[in-house]
Amino acid sequence: MAVTGIGIICPLGITITECWENMVKGKSGIRKITRFDASECESKIAGEIPAPYFENEKKILPRVFYESNILPSRLSMVVAKQAIEDAQLDVTTIDSARAGVITGCGGSSFGDQVGFNNTQKSTMNYASEMLNVHADCVRKELGFKGPSFNVATACSSGAFAVEMAYDYVKTNGDICLAIGVETMVNKEAIDGFCRLMALSIENDFPEKASRPFDKHRTGFVISEGACAVLLESYDLAIRRGARIYALLTGAASTSEAYNIVAPEPEGNGIARTMELAIQNAGLDKETIGYISAHGTSTIHNDRSETKAIKRVFGSNAYNIAVSSQKSMIGHSIGSSGAIEFAVTALSLYNQVITPTINYEVPDPDCDLDYVPNEARKVKSLEAAISNSFGFGGHNVSLVLQRH
Repeated sequence: MAVTGIGIICPLGITITECWENMVKGKSGIRKITRFDASECESKIAGEIPAPYFENEKKILPRVFYESNILPSRLSMVVAKQAIEDAQLDVTTIDSARAGVITGCGGSSFGDQVGFNNTQKSTMNYASEMLNVHADCVRKELGFKGPSFNVATACSSGAFAVEMAYDYVKTNGDICLAIGVETMVNKEAIDGFCRLMALSIENDFPEKASRPFDKHRTGFVISEGACAVLLESYDLAIRRGARIYALLTGAASTSEAYNIVAPEPEGNGIARTMELAIQNAGLDKETIGYISAHGTSTIHNDRSETKAIKRVFGSNAYNIAVSSQKSMIGHSIGSSGAIEFAVTALSLYNQVITPTINYEVPDPDCDLDYVPNEARKVKSLEAAISNSFGFGGHNVSLVLQRH
């Protein structure tokens, strides 16, 4: 299955080009929070959507759409438009009954400012708060009549959306937009994650706070963003002469039945997910040359994922590049899996692996090749895995191959 279009908005930019170039440069999008007064929050840093997005939003979206939808739905529409344009797809030429939209969003809904004081809009506002609207508003705007729904599996929601889109195109459809979106940079979310002792509180050094696999990591940094990827059948992509970033050839999801907020310590569930995805792709393990890690910068996740990689690949694990984009953009919860999948496709297409920045002091329990601090050019990267793991033990692994 072909990945032919990508749209990204994240703390490093509001276009695919800007986001990719800044990731390759190893820049950080983590700053002190400006969206609201965070003085009473224990963690005062985040990866916020860049201000230019809000300055341009009204110009990009139809007025009625802008006024009647909350921020995550508006973001979904903008990245969807980016992906369609990037794929050079004329939506009037496709069979709309075989085109779907699936979003992954863990919980961004209530709280966006859409004029709650206007009683004339109360019904519309109430309806726009439903999570399924993130997909449905895109479906309606584009005229797609295939499946339209939202997946909510916490931090792996975006990756689950990609897997569901893969399943749909593989069995019944021609194309599907998979979108990950989340806007949880707010006081309530930050306070909640702080109570779980999950967030970094390195408030004086925000750009250094997200440090996956580093011995001195202190937790993840919350962020926000959206990403859309256009998946289409290989035959359709070839017929219309589409540029193909990569091929999605295998996917798998599992649940751990272990803990609502922590991964199984030995990485058994994570390992099983990767094993199944590789089997579904019909690949030999030796073909995998890169793993886009979930890499949250928490003690438990980084160690569990490292153990899982060793469990799957044995001694060859030390020869596989592993990196975490969360080191640069923080953890955008439901959108993270879609963003990381897209970046993995771009890595295969450009033969460049994005770095894990802020990797300074190795953790003896995390001893793989984490592509520290600088992007790496490669010559023969043929296959990669993108991992996403959510609270509750929701695991997803996606296997991509170079076209």
